[in-house]
Amino acid sequence: MSDQLVKARRRHIGCLIVAVAISIDAASASASVGTDRDTYIYSANQGGFDLSAFRIDHESGRLVALNGAPFAAGRFPVSVTVSPNGDFIYVTNQGSESISAFHLDRRRQTLLKVPGSPFPAGRFPDALTISPDDRFLYVTSEDDDLVKVFGVDQRSGGLKDSGITVPTGHHPIAVSMTPNGREAFVANYNDDNIQAYKVDKATGALLPVGGRNATDEHPISVAVSEDSQFVYVANYGSTTVSAFAIDASSGELKELDGSPYLAGAKPYAVTVDGGEHHVYVVNWAGNDLTVFDMDRASGGLHESAGSPYRTDWFPYAVVVNPGDHFLYVTNNGANSVSGYAIDQRNGALRLLKSFPIPVDAGPYGLAIGF
Repeated sequence: MSDQLVKARRRHIGCLIVAVAISIDAASASASVGTDRDTYIYSANQGGFDLSAFRIDHESGRLVALNGAPFAAGRFPVSVTVSPNGDFIYVTNQGSESISAFHLDRRRQTLLKVPGSPFPAGRFPDALTISPDDRFLYVTSEDDDLVKVFGVDQRSGGLKDSGITVPTGHHPIAVSMTPNGREAFVANYNDDNIQAYKVDKATGALLPVGGRNATDEHPISVAVSEDSQFVYVANYGSTTVSAFAIDASSGELKELDGSPYLAGAKPYAVTVDGGEHHVYVVNWAGNDLTVFDMDRASGGLHESAGSPYRTDWFPYAVVVNPGDHFLYVTNNGANSVSGYAIDQRNGALRLLKSFPIPVDAGPYGLAIGF
């Protein structure tokens, strides 16, 4: 498929894959209420206008659908994020120019609509992220070349437009924050670069630091290591991942020696495992997933033995669950989610039994929460 199709996707005038109706088996849907150890995974389904929601079985990696799932969102939901405490889930709806907000009811194992949802988000909202202190939510606005900042009501999960906007480069796609909450990074898709910002923790404002750092063509996804030392960027217009070190004092970026690193055809998303042993990249045009060994001292990457691994059609997003035991991928072209067990010794992947599983049409964004 061509870049033109992807650009059309951004405006939602391209053809979407026909929806596939699904039903999770009754035993799964009525499984026992989760424990404190449980984690949850959410898929924003672009073509289904909804959000799939599952509990992850921490022993098998199996996904158990929450009661009432999938949950209605707005038109063309593309990104999803979860509050640090796991209580609230937020979805950007590009077609509705809004953010849907949900509350996780753990007792009843379902999602409830947050009062006031959906919240206006501006023109063509795309990626979103929440500050580690759960006070601010950030959303990229593709056509306005900015990031909007929202205040988060930590009791209700409601959003309030702070009035703060952050200028970016052309067509900002991704926004990510360091786990320590000091810096944020925005990938400017049409400028082929990434910008670092210092976070004003009092107001939520983002203050640019240093110049924009060049990436390969069309950076589309940004991941930050758990120790807040390294940034990885998937470059959709090429076959590479760019890697940068974060200056602990200034927050400026410096490209690592050896970067950019060769991945697969049209890398679409990147993530780092919590133990900082491996970096995972899904390749949209290759229908596969590249695994890199990560040097924890330098941040450098080296492709792992056995990589790449097959996914289903047109993978869009990848996440690793806490504990680094399981990895999940949304397959936009196949309307499915793939699940893999991670070998703790070398990061190798094994497709889990019964995966891939069907979800609603056009699964796109993917997020994990407690």
